[in-house]
Amino acid sequence: MVRPLEQGDPDVLGDYRVVGRLGEGGMGRVFLGRSPGGRSVAIKVVHASLVHEPEFRARFRREVEASRAVGGAFTAPVIDADTEAEQPWMVSGYIAGPSLHQAVADRGVLSPVPLAALAAGLAEALVSIHRAGLVHRDLKPSNVLLADDGPRVIDFGIARAFDATGLTRTGATIGSAGFMSPEQVEGGAITAASDVFSLGAVLTFAATGAGPFGVGSAPVMLYRVVYEAPDLEAVPDPVLRALLADCLAKEPALRPTPRQILRRVAPAAPWAGGQAGVPTRRATLAEMFTQYAGAPLTPSAASGGRATAPGDPRRSVRRDATAPAAAGAVAGASRSAGGPAGARAAAPSAVPSGPSGSGPAPAGPRPVGAWRLDECSGVRARDVTGRHHATATAVRWGTGRGEGAEFNGFSSEVATGSAVVDTARGSFTVGAWVRLGTIPPHFVTAVSQDGEETSGFYLQYSSHEGRWAFARPDLRVVSRSEPVAGEWTHLTGVCDGFAGELRLFVNGVQEGSVRDRMPVVSEGPFAIGRARYGGGPVDHFPGGIKDVMVFDRALTEAEVRGLVQP
Repeated sequence: MVRPLEQGDPDVLGDYRVVGRLGEGGMGRVFLGRSPGGRSVAIKVVHASLVHEPEFRARFRREVEASRAVGGAFTAPVIDADTEAEQPWMVSGYIAGPSLHQAVADRGVLSPVPLAALAAGLAEALVSIHRAGLVHRDLKPSNVLLADDGPRVIDFGIARAFDATGLTRTGATIGSAGFMSPEQVEGGAITAASDVFSLGAVLTFAATGAGPFGVGSAPVMLYRVVYEAPDLEAVPDPVLRALLADCLAKEPALRPTPRQILRRVAPAAPWAGGQAGVPTRRATLAEMFTQYAGAPLTPSAASGGRATAPGDPRRSVRRDATAPAAAGAVAGASRSAGGPAGARAAAPSAVPSGPSGSGPAPAGPRPVGAWRLDECSGVRARDVTGRHHATATAVRWGTGRGEGAEFNGFSSEVATGSAVVDTARGSFTVGAWVRLGTIPPHFVTAVSQDGEETSGFYLQYSSHEGRWAFARPDLRVVSRSEPVAGEWTHLTGVCDGFAGELRLFVNGVQEGSVRDRMPVVSEGPFAIGRARYGGGPVDHFPGGIKDVMVFDRALTEAEVRGLVQP
């Protein structure tokens, strides 16, 4: 909002005519101006009381340099500046849009679709800022402007280069309480992950109208940032709630990068391909307030996922045999609430519970490895057979029995120290309960075993078909039924070496098979929550996994059903 000039405000700064007031902060005032050619500009002038403090003049120089380094695509472009004037000033492009703080105050919180669009735009802005070697350090709702072509990040007054030495006075904390990262509060090393924490706080404000740590005095807010969990209960969409929880992790290493955030939210933004009702022109954020008010977040069509590189063994597929036709019908009935009694798969709690921390292995076929993933803390995932205890990385454990482990989709894994099954000779069976947090636009793997370059097998979701899959490199059998986000599903992959066949079961029902005459050696760790390709970890699983079981033979159909039924 432009307000009239007040007594004492300048009429002219450099070559620019001052025509109104835009705002005022702790460092200076911002005016609306006109360039000599008539262009609208924003002019920031340092407060007169600060110009004689060398620290603040240096800070203003850094703001000018940082804004120029980032460029104009994601911030207000710097047009002119005089950092050595008696009252230093900077001229930038005028962004005709409200701040996020003002927009939420005027129009209310953002519904899931525009919130996903905002998250994508801000993640893209952080990619640009960090590419320039900077950390913003003060991302907050008032520093986000909602322009027609996407959000712009402004106010680089306390931005710093990754390797810069501090200019902060001893004992001073620079930033905005409630939106600062824990390491910022504690005076630790500030990296790009600090901006990701702030982004999570900003998006929580956009979704709920309040920051994730409530309101209170600065000391109270800073204490909560460091020691208390964020309050995300009011975030309506579970997919976005999970993303915000990841961004607000206390440990910087557990937070996603801006590029990872972008990959998670961009497919759900309204301009992503494959969504019904998407306008041919990309809607502005202002239009999204109205157009998508109350609309749920709907990921883009899974079958339109990421184009994998030529030669990627996960994409190539030969299917020369399928399950009986009845299998598809049964699978479809299992997804219908109105289906016949007994058609729906048993709830996850109906899995044979077996031991929880002690006792014999589950009844029925004897596994060579079984991980309940029902730990409450720590980094050790217990194998109930006692043979292959595993190490958990970046996994969030459930708070109650039977909830399983939550995988973040970019770095989580549970891995043993050595191979569990021989994938090159003989037969084996692998099964697990899985729950996708959202339908991803790319391959994700629940269970695999590492080879030198690729996994020896993959129990996974295939974005190429938009179906569950059991795969070897260059070979894949896919399900008839489609995954449902948020729903627990039991997957079983059977490698029958005697018959030369791969079989896939979904909720105890065989849904496909394929001839398998090309076994692959994989003598590395057994991995839960990811795969291996190109010599590195890929296809991290976004959602819940529990009750993973491995057998050193091909289970029969009746035995597979026994894994699902109580």
